[in-house]
Amino acid sequence: MKYEKVALSIVLVSLPCLVFDFLLPAYTTELGYTVFQLSILYSVYSLSELGMRLLIGKISDRYSRFLVLCCAMLLYGMAYFLFAQARSLGYLLAARMVQGAAGILLTISAVSLITAEKTSFAKGLGRYGGNRQLGGIIGIGLTFYVFNRSGFLEGWSQFFFISAAFALVSLILVFIRKPSHANETAPRTGKVVYTALEQKIWILNFLYCIPGRLVGVLVIPYMMEAYHVDLQAIGLVFMVPVMLTAFFSPRIGQIGDKLGYKKTILSSTLIAAVLIGLLVFCPNLQVFAIVWTLYQIALTAQGYSLDALFVQGIPEQVMGDFYGKYMLSSSLGGIIGPIIGGSVFWLAGEKAPYFVCAVFLTVISVLVWKLIPANGKLKRQVSGLTEKQDSDIVN
Repeated sequence: MKYEKVALSIVLVSLPCLVFDFLLPAYTTELGYTVFQLSILYSVYSLSELGMRLLIGKISDRYSRFLVLCCAMLLYGMAYFLFAQARSLGYLLAARMVQGAAGILLTISAVSLITAEKTSFAKGLGRYGGNRQLGGIIGIGLTFYVFNRSGFLEGWSQFFFISAAFALVSLILVFIRKPSHANETAPRTGKVVYTALEQKIWILNFLYCIPGRLVGVLVIPYMMEAYHVDLQAIGLVFMVPVMLTAFFSPRIGQIGDKLGYKKTILSSTLIAAVLIGLLVFCPNLQVFAIVWTLYQIALTAQGYSLDALFVQGIPEQVMGDFYGKYMLSSSLGGIIGPIIGGSVFWLAGEKAPYFVCAVFLTVISVLVWKLIPANGKLKRQVSGLTEKQDSDIVN
């Protein structure tokens, strides 16, 4: 099953992916919950996601990519339906857990489809990220339309009912476009373990997620304090990189395929380190928006190349297990990063986290230079699974 057959479905199922982190805090405030209760909602979701990524990764390897993708679309529909009716913290937590499971299944199935094509890994990952972003942009427009015509609570319910309906449409489209052999499942035999290089990439991905989240949770308060602007102006700053990555993600990913993954990861990291250090010296919001956009593009190029390097050469039968454990490093980094950022902000001031992030990225670039070979990954030797020259997996 080719990725191009499911691209539209991925766009349609991704409508809330960009607006959710803005809507959820406002919604819980509207329901009367405190910031502490909101933090519990995020923390429990992140912790539960750790276990789900391991479990779902293993389960996904036992079924065809088609079935995994269908389950992802179905779970997204269920999550959006739960959000539409949620009026209590417990209900929201249940919806978040279903949403997390759906996201993991969708990413694993999309990555499996991309790697099955055996070429241009980073470009394919960029296309997937771009499709998600494009769906989110459409979702932003839908949000403005719905919320301008109704109250907040009513608008919340209407938006997620519409999103659930589009998730159902995406599921129907997957069924319509499935190939005749979609239900065939390749037999899984033997056990695959991480090579030394894959362990190093896992660690690097974990380290990259720390500085990314370190400043990510603080940038909005910083802009409001430094430039005295409202949320509408801040939203425009964030929309610029979102728009660019939505439409140019395949080209950004293709940089790694053409230039080489190590060179792209190293150069992008150094560029990001310089840009994040310069961010606090921007004289106005317009310059800030330009520097922030370039920083986001650099991190996007780095992320696609690192992911592509990791999945290169992994047999399709164990892709779910492999990538599920790989995403575990993202969750751990995502939990630690905000804690470090908040602590540095509290102890050393609002500009300090950006300098810490720049130093962190510079140190990571040294590790990239030392740990990743220039020629990429060597051919994998797996007990019970071997790979022929034409890339077909045989017993």
